[in-house]
Amino acid sequence: MSQPDVHSLKRDTLGTKDLVLLVLAAVAPMGIVVSLTTLSIALGTGAGTPGTYIVAALIFSVFAVGYLKMSQRITDAGAFYAYIAAGFGERAGRMAAWLAVLTYNAITIGTFGSLSFFSSLVLKDLTGIDIAWQWFGLLWFVATLVLGYLDVSASAKVLAVALLLEVISLFALDFSVLWSKGFQGFSLSVFDPHLVLGSGAGLSLILGLGSFIGFEATVIYGEEARDARRTVSRATYIAIALIAVFYLTTTWAMVSAVGVDQAKSVAAADPASYLFIINTQYLGTLATQIMQVLVITSLFAGFLALHMSTARYHFSLARSGVLPQWLGKTQPKHHSPFNGTVGQLGLLAIVTVCFIAAGQHPYLQMGVALFGMGVLGIVLLQCLTSFAVLRYFRGQRHTESIWSTGVAPFLGGVSMLVAFGLMIDNYPVMTGSDQWWVNHLPLVFLLAPVLAMAGMASVRTREVVQH
Repeated sequence: MSQPDVHSLKRDTLGTKDLVLLVLAAVAPMGIVVSLTTLSIALGTGAGTPGTYIVAALIFSVFAVGYLKMSQRITDAGAFYAYIAAGFGERAGRMAAWLAVLTYNAITIGTFGSLSFFSSLVLKDLTGIDIAWQWFGLLWFVATLVLGYLDVSASAKVLAVALLLEVISLFALDFSVLWSKGFQGFSLSVFDPHLVLGSGAGLSLILGLGSFIGFEATVIYGEEARDARRTVSRATYIAIALIAVFYLTTTWAMVSAVGVDQAKSVAAADPASYLFIINTQYLGTLATQIMQVLVITSLFAGFLALHMSTARYHFSLARSGVLPQWLGKTQPKHHSPFNGTVGQLGLLAIVTVCFIAAGQHPYLQMGVALFGMGVLGIVLLQCLTSFAVLRYFRGQRHTESIWSTGVAPFLGGVSMLVAFGLMIDNYPVMTGSDQWWVNHLPLVFLLAPVLAMAGMASVRTREVVQH
């Protein structure tokens, strides 16, 4: 009797629809609108926020051209580091691998902190029952452990239901504002370049790019996709388009609900409640209570999808010899990267305990700071990936499209580099903290080259001992 293959993921499991759902759930539309979009309206370009999402969509669409071209050559659950290694060599690849590990874990753990906090907050607001956020954290921890053990399609179904409900809720608000205001109430001035690129444009661009984080996961699931060459490309562009349309219509409605001239001042008065205030005004209290619950399902869907991506990075890096080998084994029955799940949740538990011991807020410090750090890391990885694609295809452009292997990767890389600079400059604004250590969390990324060199030295030592 043949032994089950514990070093490969389950093949031919995901179609285009499944990949799109996984990506959209990772984006967590409801959670993003409550946490990031309202901040863009309040502190960024204000009424120009809808236009910012068009700019972000264009940047990611150009980046995706080279990213997907590379995916046709290399199928690996650790896409970023695999592509950077192909373009710049093993040493750069290992540094990128550790950067990816730190990045994905940061954004996943940050989302976990926000999820746990808002779960407690919403329950108290709706029922008056006060349960500490740590108990909700334990609940989501166990739920993720179970779903991480099962077939990836099981998680996709959970994410699909959560996504459908939150999209319905937000589109209900959009149409309610449209019904009340009419088309004349949706001013085209929100797309005025002077407004979109005016005061606060840097912060709005950061928040806009952060709203798309998760779309790149289509490539991570390439090993589990049916007809990956077509499915991954199709799912990526569909996801970018749907995300852009969704945020464009929702932010346009949020601005139009109070008027272009008043949107920024109204949102700035209470960013956290801005969406709920508008929703209550147009749809009533009951609809807002439902929306509050959906914020929790949205955050859980986002956390689960991000966790799944992180677990696959652990799996891929362990299989490549970067991380401990036990992380590179799948669960025999479901072929899910369960060891990667255990590793990620173990790190999550350690970091969470550290934040609790330090007396830090689960949302304001743990949530916002780690999420912002994760966004910063992903943009840096996307920048490096673009230039890696450019270098990888350097000698092959006579047989490949100059657009997909030259122009698009260059434009994508430059765009991401500019975005990275803006993020560094505005990181303290993103965290909303005046604590030095919180505002300098990205310095943790400097561990990436150190860990990479230590890992390579360890491999060489083992090889010498074996010989």
